[in-house]
Amino acid sequence: MAKKPVSIRDVATQAGVSIGTVSHVLNGNTKARISKVTQDRIRSAAKELGYRPNQLARSLWRGKTDTIGLLISGFRNPFFVDVVESAESAVLACGYRVQSASAPSAHGTFRAHADVFNWPVDGVIMWADAGQTLATYMGPRAAHTPVVYIGSIRTDDTDWIGFDSYGGGRLLTEHLVAKGYRKIAYAYPADWQPGHEDVRFLAFRDVCSEAGITPRTLLTANRDETCSAGLDLGLAIARMRPSDRPDAVFCHNDTIAMGVYSGLRRAGLRVPDDVAVAGCDGIEFAQCLEAPLTTIRIPGEKIAEQAMHVLNTRLKSEAKPAQRVQTILPTELWVGGTT
Repeated sequence: MAKKPVSIRDVATQAGVSIGTVSHVLNGNTKARISKVTQDRIRSAAKELGYRPNQLARSLWRGKTDTIGLLISGFRNPFFVDVVESAESAVLACGYRVQSASAPSAHGTFRAHADVFNWPVDGVIMWADAGQTLATYMGPRAAHTPVVYIGSIRTDDTDWIGFDSYGGGRLLTEHLVAKGYRKIAYAYPADWQPGHEDVRFLAFRDVCSEAGITPRTLLTANRDETCSAGLDLGLAIARMRPSDRPDAVFCHNDTIAMGVYSGLRRAGLRVPDDVAVAGCDGIEFAQCLEAPLTTIRIPGEKIAEQAMHVLNTRLKSEAKPAQRVQTILPTELWVGGTT
């Protein structure tokens, strides 16, 4: 027979005090006037009996859960796995627990995947497109939940930590142009919609225009952004007539780029001699290719750490922020052996 869990009543009996007194002590209610001797006796009794507090009841009593929700999706891409790991480390370092919600797609389907919405959290860190808000997923509760958005550069009155995607796109395209490539294509996992183009593509398009180059686009099958989709695209590029084939491919992310690289190599083409390949994100595995991938490094760890710093500051302050924290972190061009 399973052993019955120790209750707060058991601790009260052992310590010779009321249940209310035990509750005040174990929940850290400093306003209750309870002597240090009694507090020590209660804590000793709880430790001796092996009492484990009911976290839900404690949270309801305090009005806080000491839990941060992480809404970061796109786990098919190792970059987002690293961002989540960095965010979790930052949350734990600040003394909070983590409730994480994710989705396979980088664009997120949190409503279908997120347990965080069924559990109260003190604040949220959310990787979001510029038009996404926490209210989309949490409804009215979002109005009372501090949130720091990460990833995109936003124009609304919110706290956010973004990165210079446009600047990174320019750096990489300028590098390709400087290397002498003139038939440059941009590989992306979605159809273009006027007014909703990816920022990296806009940078690519602008630099090509300035250099007198006609920008080309290549779409992955089924709007997929995985390595296997890149592999299929690389094989398709290899099947093109040499006169039609791009001499360089700027891929939306490193996972697509690794696939394109593998597809070209599998088909017998040389990288970068026949076709150059570059990506974006700066994931570690891309540097393990025979020719390390040229890429734009995004500071995912710094983004996560700064977001938690901002959120923790908001949670420690009862006053409404006089000024929002809105930060753009720089990206870095890393030149490998694929260009």
